[in-house]
Amino acid sequence: MLLILLSWLYILTISSIIGVSINRVLQSQKQDSIITIFFGFFGVTLLASIWAIPFAINGYFHIVLISITILLAFLNSKEIVAFWQQLKTELLGLSTFFKIVLGLISILILAQSASPPFVIDNESYYIQTIKWLNAYGFVNGLVNLHVFLGQTSGWHILQSAFNFSFIYNRFNDLSALALILGNVYAIFRLHDYISKKDTSKGNLIFGLFPIANVFFFQFISAPSPDIAIYVLSFILLHQFILCYSSYTKHAFLAVVMLSFFMVFIKLTALPFCLFALVLYKRYFIFTRSTSSIIVLFGSLTLLLFAIKNIIVTGNLLFPLQGIESLKTSWSLPTSIETYFANYTKPYAYHLTAEAFENASYLTKLKSWLLAPSLHGIFNKLMIVLLAVVPFIIAKSKNKKAFYIIYTVAVITMVFLLLTSPQYRFFFPFILCFSLLIASKLLMHRKSIQVVLIMSVILAAIPLFFKINNQQISNNKQLAVSSTFSSEYLITPYKNSKYSEKYETLSLQNTSIHTPNNVDFFWGTGNIPLPALNQEQIDFFKTYFKVIPQQRSENLKDGFYSKELE
Repeated sequence: MLLILLSWLYILTISSIIGVSINRVLQSQKQDSIITIFFGFFGVTLLASIWAIPFAINGYFHIVLISITILLAFLNSKEIVAFWQQLKTELLGLSTFFKIVLGLISILILAQSASPPFVIDNESYYIQTIKWLNAYGFVNGLVNLHVFLGQTSGWHILQSAFNFSFIYNRFNDLSALALILGNVYAIFRLHDYISKKDTSKGNLIFGLFPIANVFFFQFISAPSPDIAIYVLSFILLHQFILCYSSYTKHAFLAVVMLSFFMVFIKLTALPFCLFALVLYKRYFIFTRSTSSIIVLFGSLTLLLFAIKNIIVTGNLLFPLQGIESLKTSWSLPTSIETYFANYTKPYAYHLTAEAFENASYLTKLKSWLLAPSLHGIFNKLMIVLLAVVPFIIAKSKNKKAFYIIYTVAVITMVFLLLTSPQYRFFFPFILCFSLLIASKLLMHRKSIQVVLIMSVILAAIPLFFKINNQQISNNKQLAVSSTFSSEYLITPYKNSKYSEKYETLSLQNTSIHTPNNVDFFWGTGNIPLPALNQEQIDFFKTYFKVIPQQRSENLKDGFYSKELE
């Protein structure tokens, strides 16, 4: 815990300096302190992405990052001092109750991040994605080694910049820090509401974010892009509501910049750009003066996203199927690309490919609604919310802004139902609408305080007591929750919950490491590069007649899929 805390203090220092500098470029000096830190995250992500094109994100990158930060600190010293004074004033200005709640939440999040990782995707591609970035940067055709490595998220790029792999191998806790920042943002809003400093309903609605911690906690001991999206989306939606009712430049730019950051983290966040477009059009007389800076950041984000995709996957549109004429020598074979494009939709509907092909749409929808575990729970909840929320919005003060959020939610839901309706893609709207309903029930100080205390207790239970998750998850890898141990007070648990034992196989010109104790198809854990599960190798040999091959003796030059005779 202690080492993670020290790393976070360092990350916050770097990010705040870069965030304040971005505010100056945007001419948005009145920006919220937590949003400023996220701007810093975005700035480091863009810088690391540029660096990763030719180089590994290693110690040399960090020397450059520190040098740039020192220069920016010198150029913006006044603004940086003002930023820290503002944040200090906000924290000290909290009531005793909120200081205690925030302190407890932060300690619990810190403890959870030091505990064994729980997210299964961590073992299949999070760890390996970050290892590749630390060792080589963007690698040509990495998708040919492991399909999921083609997803290389902006969040993993940022984590690779802040995991200090050149000095320590157990820092992988950026999602936990993001959750703390989200909680700080929410508690500032809730304090303003309860103290009557600002009694706007938006402060109550989005201030209730901490009651969702019980859901988030089990996923923060790994660098999950989903957690980043959930935190950023709730802040973005709050800023959208504020700006829609009364235009301010800093709120508008917050919506714009956070939407860009979210898209760079996960392409499924693209609908959130609609909120920036709505504000841009609504207040065009004001927003037109920001057009050049929006185009600058938007173009840089889009360009880097395209370059990353082309290098890593050979497909500009990944994870969508690529255009044949634009494919490169390291693009995935069409047979594999088509298979996984066709696999994704049936998987989201919890049907086999054959059953999906023959099923009517009503049958597909029924299967989706009756899906097991959390999938079924959240699928049903989203449909119920879409049916109920319009009536609640009709009685809300910010009804126009919320109707726009509702419209974007419906558009997103329709698009997902036509492609891949996994609950994690529409969870930001579930969160928003659930908090809206909660705000109708929790309007008084005592009820809010009771619910916050209960949420802290509920979040702490699975952290200290093993919980059987079989009722909410049919994945045997997630059967039992990860718990905290006193041995993690100083140093955190390693980045993978699996042992690092492996064997080395020779696949013609390529040596592949396969884990001995990772017992699921995509699993690789934290073994050396390049890593693949034996089950995956055999499957691709049998069904696609291909094996991954190095393009040269240098792993930086990447991989291609070689057809077997």
